[in-house]
Amino acid sequence: MSFREKWLEAVDKKDSVLCAGLDPADFKMGRGEKGLPEGVNRRDWALGFIRAVAPYCAAVKPNIQYWKDEGDMESLMVVSAIAEECGLLVIDDSKLADIADTNDAGFFYAGRRPVDAVTFSPFAGNIAEAAKQGHDRGVGVISMCLMSNPEYDREKKKLVNVWDCVGQYDENDIIYLRDEETGYDGFFVHQYVHLARQAELCGIDGIVIGAPSSKNHITEEELATARRQVSDRMLVLLPGVGAQGGEAEAIWKYFAKGAVIVNVGRDLMFPGNNNAAGPEEHAARAKHYMERLNELRAA
Repeated sequence: MSFREKWLEAVDKKDSVLCAGLDPADFKMGRGEKGLPEGVNRRDWALGFIRAVAPYCAAVKPNIQYWKDEGDMESLMVVSAIAEECGLLVIDDSKLADIADTNDAGFFYAGRRPVDAVTFSPFAGNIAEAAKQGHDRGVGVISMCLMSNPEYDREKKKLVNVWDCVGQYDENDIIYLRDEETGYDGFFVHQYVHLARQAELCGIDGIVIGAPSSKNHITEEELATARRQVSDRMLVLLPGVGAQGGEAEAIWKYFAKGAVIVNVGRDLMFPGNNNAAGPEEHAARAKHYMERLNELRAA
């Protein structure tokens, strides 16, 4: 089965599009209430968390940056096993950003844990290569596209020269520029447009679009533009809902009701900034998000 098929099956079984972010900051990181209390075993905490939220989620997404301590590879294998027992897909949030054999190594080890998909950062432009590598290793690939951090407001507006492939893009998204002094001219699209379109053409399984809100730079017009670049088969991983203030409602104006993977991290792990929350609080918060997201996508 493709990752899309697995996701849609999980959504149907769980009646949920909620993905539980799994990035518990170790106490020694100094995050205070935004991290685990002193003395808490991360693996034990994570397994209890997964079991608590599983009835209300379709996937779990461990951010690999939080799982690099001694013994964490083994912990991630246990996470995958428990998630599978609970009927959850596993998205390895590695944001692979290298080339050739190095990325392939990442996909290889992800597949051995195993996981269902891996996030990919297309900084090197090797989108087609990454899609093939991931699929050859039996995992889906979710590529970064439209981030919500303040710095990306500039990055998304960078122009990509598409002179040699202009026919691949919607004419409404093409910018023609000419420099009279040098005689240089060319066809361009914004960077996020290019990333979305190439993800579609290269067979990527999903793209990452940050949840828009009044606190960030992502607009509905950009959601609509990104949607024009992809077909109905494309999934969207939507981070930023919850503690980051992102709003999920707008995304369903443009993408299918089951095609959006809504990730909630800190507000599930530490609801109300309560880092001492236990299974009952975790379950209640996950149920709240599941029901709210179902209301939004049914509207």
